[in-house]
Amino acid sequence: MPRPKPPEPLIGRQVRMSDRQWMILNQLGGAEWLRNLLDKKAPMPKKYYEVFKTTQEAATPRAAPKTFESRTTDGVVAIHKT
Repeated sequence: MPRPKPPEPLIGRQVRMSDRQWMILNQLGGAEWLRNLLDKKAPMPKKYYEVFKTTQEAATPRAAPKTFESRTTDGVVAIHKT
């Protein structure tokens, strides 16, 4: 019997936790319990996260990183006598 298609595409992720924490997660209901908890405790409404559905949109930087211009000019070094 095939399992039903999930409402959203599921991507395999690695989670770092101890054996004890892994056992507790499985006792609480595993991945399904965690998904429900995340939906319930999400700080923003579901519509907010719809913007980031495609991987290209999620990978697009939202703000340009700050760049610092070099203070040298074509290899010329100024020497100041004190």
